[in-house]
Amino acid sequence: MNGIFIPVVLAIVGLVTAAATYRGIRRGGARLYTLEREAMLRRANFTLVGTVLLFSAAIGLLLMERQQLTTTLDEPEQAVEEGLVSSPTPAIEQFPPTTTPSPTPDPDEPTPTATPVVCRASIEDTGGSGLLLRSTPGGEELSILPEGTLLTLLADDPVELNGFIWRKVRVIGGEEGWVAEDYLAIGAPCE
Repeated sequence: MNGIFIPVVLAIVGLVTAAATYRGIRRGGARLYTLEREAMLRRANFTLVGTVLLFSAAIGLLLMERQQLTTTLDEPEQAVEEGLVSSPTPAIEQFPPTTTPSPTPDPDEPTPTATPVVCRASIEDTGGSGLLLRSTPGGEELSILPEGTLLTLLADDPVELNGFIWRKVRVIGGEEGWVAEDYLAIGAPCE
């Protein structure tokens, strides 16, 4: 704490001095005659030079403190002798070292399994007509799904037929079927 106290005090004194100088210039600048204004500005210049010196001293002290700390970290034995840091306490080791038993797995504990990625898609760009859900790719029509309907993409491989790529999907209600992929907005992990 003592290493940073003096630079902080110098910086605060510098700020107060600069504020007082500015206030003096603002208050007396317009009311004074030319000679008085010149004298006031000369005093303000001296005060501002003093402020700059105070800030420079604060920065210099901080840099000097940092340099001492860096030197202390480079030469720890000398730092302990000078009293800058306390000596580290030696670690007490047990001889001969004992082995730590490895934990045995609990047979009642469930084994972790990977969570499957659920691929979602929504129906888009049908012009409000909706999309036909079919029993097979290009097959019998099961129902018309309105635009914006959320679907779950199933793990079956896409099928290309009649110029379309067909994806097997499940509607939120549980109905399954095939739809044309051109009208689906597929979510990020499944693109």
